[in-house]
Amino acid sequence: MRDDLRLLQGTIDTHIHAAPSLFPRLVDNIECAQGAASVGMRAVTFKFHHGDTSGRVPLVRRAVGDAIEVYGGVTLNQAVGGLNPFAVDTCIRLGGRMVWMPTLSALNHLKKVGSPHLPGMKQTGGVKLDEKGITVFADEKRRKVLPEVRTICRLVAQAGICLSTGHLDAGEVRALIEVAREEGVERIVVQHPEYISDVPVEEQVEFARMGALIEHLAIFCFTHWGGYPTRKGAPPISVREQVKMVRAVGPEHTVLSSDLGQLHNAPPWEGMRVFIQLMLDHGVTADEIGIMVKRNPAFVLGLPGSSKPKGMPEPAKKAKRK
Repeated sequence: MRDDLRLLQGTIDTHIHAAPSLFPRLVDNIECAQGAASVGMRAVTFKFHHGDTSGRVPLVRRAVGDAIEVYGGVTLNQAVGGLNPFAVDTCIRLGGRMVWMPTLSALNHLKKVGSPHLPGMKQTGGVKLDEKGITVFADEKRRKVLPEVRTICRLVAQAGICLSTGHLDAGEVRALIEVAREEGVERIVVQHPEYISDVPVEEQVEFARMGALIEHLAIFCFTHWGGYPTRKGAPPISVREQVKMVRAVGPEHTVLSSDLGQLHNAPPWEGMRVFIQLMLDHGVTADEIGIMVKRNPAFVLGLPGSSKPKGMPEPAKKAKRK
């Protein structure tokens, strides 16, 4: 068996978009789970920019049976009330495994992209509402984080699930990691630092030392991913640049996901195969890829048998699980 196909078996994708969605999607949740199962993947996690996918999971599991594990989570955009601890609590009660901080509604996203859409893609229907832009700061100059952010971190810690940084900027990401670790969060993912968040590689290394995993995405392998120009002076996003970031941070502190599901890109399971093959082509070893697509994602989702990545520090305090 080819190395790409062998490595794809048992892979866990923690970042997939599927219908129903306010953006056009290539496949629905059931079709996506079935496609991933057909190539031997272990698990998929569905993300929805406008809500919580946790309630979909039981229906998808009923359709696919034991062929693949399926998980969901909530994205804290305006559609769920923004930085809303009640939305997080509901997600946890429904079995959610991921809490994504604001993406389309993030102040940083609106500054960089200019709208609550995605580059090259627009949401369907609806009236035009005024997006104020969400930030984690109550006082940016003093870097004081909003109390509801701390409450959200506490809920995530108590549930033992994962917190993703969404489309926050680098300063917000740093402050969020600090608060999350103070509140006992063990699982933190810095979402696509090379895109919108624009986190320099030196800070990626520092965030990993603080206890976060750094996420890189298959979507950037494809010629039409609808990107915006990265920060001034930064190289264009490419697998070559992603590999440099992986080498700087280390595979032990990196997660590879797809972020796929768009009409103009490959389906998520094929995108992951391509990503794996391109990583191999750029000198990343099979063992290193296995860490990034299997072992670390299993830790992110808290799956049975998973273990904390080597060298990851303990949070400031241990959260009491409910």
